[in-house]
Amino acid sequence: MNPSSTLRVRRAIAGLFLVWALLAIVLSLAALRAPGERLYHPFTHTRIGATSVVYEVSPSAANGGLVAGDVVLAMNGLPYHEVLRAGVEQLDPGVANVYTVEKRDGSQLDVTLAPVPIAWAQTPTVSALHGLMVVVAAMYLLTGGAAWWLRHDRSEAWALLLFCCTMAAQLSTFPQTNLITWGWPRLLINVPLIGATTFHLFTTYPIEPGWIVRNRRIQNLPYVFAALLAGVSLLGPALGLGAGLGLNLSFAFAQVLLVTSLLILGIERRRHGDGPLRDQADLMFWAATVSFLPVVFIYGVEWLMKMPTPYYSFALLWSFLFPVSVGYGIVRRQLFDVRNVAKSSAAYGAATLAITGMFAFFITFADAAVSRLNINFRWFQVSFLFLAILAFNPLRDRLQNLVDRFFDRDREAYRVAVREISEAMVSMLSLSEIADRILLALTDTMGVERAMVMMVDDDGKVLLPMASRGEWDEDALATEIRSDHAIWKHLWMRREDLSRVDFDDEPDIEYREACRDIFDTLEVELLVPILYGVDLLGVIAVGRKISGDRLVGDDRTLLRTLANQSSIAIENAKAFDEIAKLNETLEARVEERTSELRDTQAQLVQAEKMKSLGQLVAGVAHELNNPIGFVHANLQLLDEYIKKLVDVQRNQGDPTRAQEAIGKLLSRSREGTERVKKIVQDLRTFSRMDHAELQDANLHEEIDRTLALMEPRFKAGIEVVRTYGEIPTVRCYAGQLNQVFLNLLMNACDAMEDQGRITIESGSGPIGVRLTFTDNGPGIPEDVRGRIFDPFFTTKPVGEGTGLGLSLSHGIIERHGGQIAVESGPDEGTRFVIDLPLVAAADEELDAASAS
Repeated sequence: MNPSSTLRVRRAIAGLFLVWALLAIVLSLAALRAPGERLYHPFTHTRIGATSVVYEVSPSAANGGLVAGDVVLAMNGLPYHEVLRAGVEQLDPGVANVYTVEKRDGSQLDVTLAPVPIAWAQTPTVSALHGLMVVVAAMYLLTGGAAWWLRHDRSEAWALLLFCCTMAAQLSTFPQTNLITWGWPRLLINVPLIGATTFHLFTTYPIEPGWIVRNRRIQNLPYVFAALLAGVSLLGPALGLGAGLGLNLSFAFAQVLLVTSLLILGIERRRHGDGPLRDQADLMFWAATVSFLPVVFIYGVEWLMKMPTPYYSFALLWSFLFPVSVGYGIVRRQLFDVRNVAKSSAAYGAATLAITGMFAFFITFADAAVSRLNINFRWFQVSFLFLAILAFNPLRDRLQNLVDRFFDRDREAYRVAVREISEAMVSMLSLSEIADRILLALTDTMGVERAMVMMVDDDGKVLLPMASRGEWDEDALATEIRSDHAIWKHLWMRREDLSRVDFDDEPDIEYREACRDIFDTLEVELLVPILYGVDLLGVIAVGRKISGDRLVGDDRTLLRTLANQSSIAIENAKAFDEIAKLNETLEARVEERTSELRDTQAQLVQAEKMKSLGQLVAGVAHELNNPIGFVHANLQLLDEYIKKLVDVQRNQGDPTRAQEAIGKLLSRSREGTERVKKIVQDLRTFSRMDHAELQDANLHEEIDRTLALMEPRFKAGIEVVRTYGEIPTVRCYAGQLNQVFLNLLMNACDAMEDQGRITIESGSGPIGVRLTFTDNGPGIPEDVRGRIFDPFFTTKPVGEGTGLGLSLSHGIIERHGGQIAVESGPDEGTRFVIDLPLVAAADEELDAASAS
């Protein structure tokens, strides 16, 4: 059968068992809530196999001579076993029944008794026991269901679910079986199933015997026998078999399989020697012994001595420890630390008992003192009790601290180690120091025989041993784990400590063996990943403890804490190393970055300038088209007049008129070419591509040249007013200033949407020359006015502005040693004020930008 078919079959069987257990719990709860006026036999009894033994009698039964320990054989001549199957519905009020009982001396007695309301037998203790049994049944069902839900692909989880379902059905049906609907038929079916599921679980987890692996059908045989026994129990009377024979056989079958399962577990444990499987087998054995041995012992005493033990079912209440321990081991692949829990519980129980005893002694002493001394004042008792409590609280605290230190020494040592490591690693900036500190904690605090720390290399592709303690062979110290190795991927993806048994269920054989080889080569129990974010920094390889004990929950917690602390320390150390390396090359890096910034800045300046020139081209192209167009037309006319002139000369006519026409065409064409030359010269002068050094410039001419180039833009409806004052020539980078003038004028045109007035003024200023560019546009809002010179800030829609024009203009003016400021308000227009010195500073950065 292929794996998918097997899983479907398991799911179907698991569904049937879950329905079986849920039905038992629901019917048991319904019986618990049933009214107490229902009729019942005038005695209660316990079932010892197929024998019903009286253990509590009603007043009427006591008057009739019935006592605890009598065996009920029949009622009205019908075997009592069959009476129980029929239920209590056959009892009629006021109709007496004849019970045949067997006394302890072997004599038989017929007692005539009428049924009585069940309320007399449903004492608070019985009801509490019934409710607690249902709670324990629910815990079984939840434990088995959770293990199957989380590990449905594993056979041991399925076996645990079947066992938990049958135990849940048994626990919820066992108390007051006669009062539960279909109680006895379901009990007859369930008892042999307990033996079958117990055998199934113990031969699947933790060690699967070889003879089971070779022939798994053996695990189905107990279920076949269980079905046969259930049939014999249900149909025995109809087949003429003895009353209760099937139930006796079912109880014996369950007991034999329980003992057989424990023997198989013990044999397999011994065969496997030391190792994780042996620890799991020990846990399984002792959990089963603690959970079920008291019940088996009490039941055996009852069966052999035919003596009922009242409320012996209370021994089943702590049996939930078994499925919890096994389920934890199946799901987490770790041992449930029962020993520490038991030690702590016992220690605190003893401390509580001692404190309670001392408190009772003080109270008794106070009462005796009051009686002996004939003191009648209640205040004395209150005062004495108050003083006793004051003395008692410090004593209680000291006693509990003593218990903590004695029974929890390992945990306290671990806490101290974690605190010391946390404090020490804060100041560690060397990877080797961090590795040594981890190893010290493992060998000294945890007591492991050897440990190793592996770190990822600089390329992040290989795990290499960095430090180790203990005895290691050369192969282990030379181990390398590459990033494409299966164990690397598992550590990185699972992000938790791994042991060898974690790969037992891996279906990919090659993958499983590759991971196991690492554990075998290193001979370690655990690999703990050191993770920082999504990166794997290293691995802590941990061997066994010197004491021989396995690494349990507290040990793994300490290891995970060490890994987390060391990951932070490792990152800090790497960051320190990087900072140290950066410091060594800091000056060179700063120079390199400065040069890159200069180049970038120059490119931005040139890019913005080319953008501005590109905007000019749209208008200048129109200005060029006009003269070029009529020059082209004149050339065509000139060709015609030349032909006419040639014809006139050939015919000896008068060439004067043709010559005059040709002269006019040449003159007009010369004017067009002069216009083109002037536009090109203005563009060339504006860009200053051949003037990258300081030069004397007339700013009025520079402004006029910029205005001439922008004349097509102004024709749409923008008026330009020049108010020039007397200013001297300025030694500057004229091409850079032209860029500033162009940016301011274009921004003004964009703001006014090609309708408005621009006023340009010039005159002397505080540092030399002052220029102002004023428009009557909408102005700049106050909330953005302080940001207009920031790089990449623009109020234009996306795709229409780069946000570099004013920023570069501001930088150019500042590098000239000047200042630029803006004055604006809503609906008041905008005024840019530029102050320039007469001689600009010879700035190397500006020279480089200009040259580029």
